[in-house]
Amino acid sequence: MVRALPAALGLMLALAPGASAAEKDTRGRPQALVLTTAYGAWQGVAISMLLDEYDLMPNDVGGALMVGSGLTLATTGLGFGLGWWVTEEYGVTEAESGLFTSTVLWAALNGVAGGVGVGLDDADALLWNTLISGWAGQALGILLAANVDRTAGQISLMNTVATWTGAEVALIQGAFGVEDGSSYLTWATVAADVGLLVGAWLARDVNISRGRARLLDLGAFAGALAGPAALFMVWGPEEDLQAWYLSAVAIGIPVGIGVAWHLTRDLDDGAPAPTPTAAEGATLMLPLAGGVF
Repeated sequence: MVRALPAALGLMLALAPGASAAEKDTRGRPQALVLTTAYGAWQGVAISMLLDEYDLMPNDVGGALMVGSGLTLATTGLGFGLGWWVTEEYGVTEAESGLFTSTVLWAALNGVAGGVGVGLDDADALLWNTLISGWAGQALGILLAANVDRTAGQISLMNTVATWTGAEVALIQGAFGVEDGSSYLTWATVAADVGLLVGAWLARDVNISRGRARLLDLGAFAGALAGPAALFMVWGPEEDLQAWYLSAVAIGIPVGIGVAWHLTRDLDDGAPAPTPTAAEGATLMLPLAGGVF
């Protein structure tokens, strides 16, 4: 299974449309390699833990560590090697790499949140849920990267909307005293999924660079820090400090994004409009609630 899945992944990438030698662009290689290498390492760790859950590892500690280490090294090297070969042979743009990376990460997050949300208490069930979600995310990421005509800046904007939407819901739950249980992470992740859809829709006709999108993230961070600081200075601390602080952060984030949007409104003026580098098509980012596509 460990060898068959990366081979299938390589085949899907090789068959992706628009991969000709004349059009090769490898500017997205660093980001793609970070993901394929890291996810390869995680697969080795997760599969080693599953083997232990099913009593398939050696009984002695030294032997188990040897098998687990060897498996992790193998999957890590396979992830890096396959990622290097595919990007060298067929190329990968920054936009394609960003869309592929974000799809895999959001899918894996949904696998964790979905598993916790439905009450998967067994370690093996949660590990399987996370692994399958990540594999499905890779397949969907390849499909989207090959057929979606979005720029790297638009992909970044989509992720910005999703990330801070999920953060807002998590903060609001905390401010209203929602207990830290299975639903806490699940609702925040579902909100982020909705943010993916909204962000994909908003980014359709926006000419935005990846640098400006990152500055919006910086504005959100600054707002998260400045909100509580400003309220402390004006009103001072309240009795329910946790609710008061989380509410201030929740207010500061959208204000910070709004200020950053206004301050950077002329940042991309005069720059040539980025050219979409994937095949023409409409952006489609499916909600991944529960890790199920």
